[in-house]
Amino acid sequence: MLFRSELNPSAGLADTQTSIKLSGFLPQNARGKLMTCRKCNHDKVKKFGHCGRSRAQRYRCLSCRSTFVVPIEKPLGNHTTDLDTAARVLDLMMEGASVRSISRLTGLHIHTILALMVTAGEKCQRVLDAKIRRIRPHLVQADELHSFVGCHENRLRSDAPKEWGSVWCWLALDSESKLIISHYIGNRDAESAWEFIRDLRERTEGMYQLTTDGLRAYVDAVDAHFDVHVHFAQLIKLYSGPDFVGPDWFGATSRVTGTIPSVRSGQPEPRFISTSHIERLNLSVRTHLRRYVRRTNAHSRKLANHKACVTLWVAWYNFVRVNTAIRCTPAMQAGLTDHIWTISELLEF
Repeated sequence: MLFRSELNPSAGLADTQTSIKLSGFLPQNARGKLMTCRKCNHDKVKKFGHCGRSRAQRYRCLSCRSTFVVPIEKPLGNHTTDLDTAARVLDLMMEGASVRSISRLTGLHIHTILALMVTAGEKCQRVLDAKIRRIRPHLVQADELHSFVGCHENRLRSDAPKEWGSVWCWLALDSESKLIISHYIGNRDAESAWEFIRDLRERTEGMYQLTTDGLRAYVDAVDAHFDVHVHFAQLIKLYSGPDFVGPDWFGATSRVTGTIPSVRSGQPEPRFISTSHIERLNLSVRTHLRRYVRRTNAHSRKLANHKACVTLWVAWYNFVRVNTAIRCTPAMQAGLTDHIWTISELLEF
């Protein structure tokens, strides 16, 4: 009686390899490749538990008895979180979810979520620096948006970190394409205005009309960086006295009773001296970013985290979010790309 291996020797070898695979001596990785020992290159290895916080699979060689771990792919630098999970976390953050709610929904630790946000902010800054260049707008509006880091300005203690207190987000918007051309995080002073207008000047070309609010710091900054190569106007708003109508907890508010357009340089068209579009963008920021919601406890404790979150949102707004007014992303409308990006594309840039 002849055995199967005697009739076909190759079939016996194949059966032997199959039985070895089933017994766990030739495990495969996620890509279907056979695992080999890193020390002796022997292919007879078996699983030998896990190691590390990421629960990486450990193997043991049956020949030299050494153990080894297969390197884990890290598309996000030092993070072991996979790209899909990271994209989901950032999607939730851009839609207004707090860090703790994201932790409850995804199971990731709060520190992991914040670290992913900082890494994504650095990558998005590279995207903005590479893509938003040589923009030729026609109408640009600029404004500042208030928030705080650590605590409110009037509640600062003597031993509080220097970065705590009020922080202002400076934004410049192309009214036609809805593209955020420039943003800057700083104070509401002449130094921040100087840096903000300098960045705006570096990213744009040609003559266009620029409209801001009545902040005096804009005048010197625009004059220094643009000289006469811009049609610059300011819209000065007139406010009423404090309105105490409402419940006690609401607080006093003021209403805009009128506006005064003021031409600073060039020949801006009076009908386009407006800040309506940038004010609507401020509403979008406060809607999507939990850090900018009024009367919130979801503020940043570190200025670096605040800057990273804003940078991430600006890139997400320009390349990922579809604007209903133009029915595409602002980057597509401005001719910077030909498709709607995903957060994964931002992270892989």
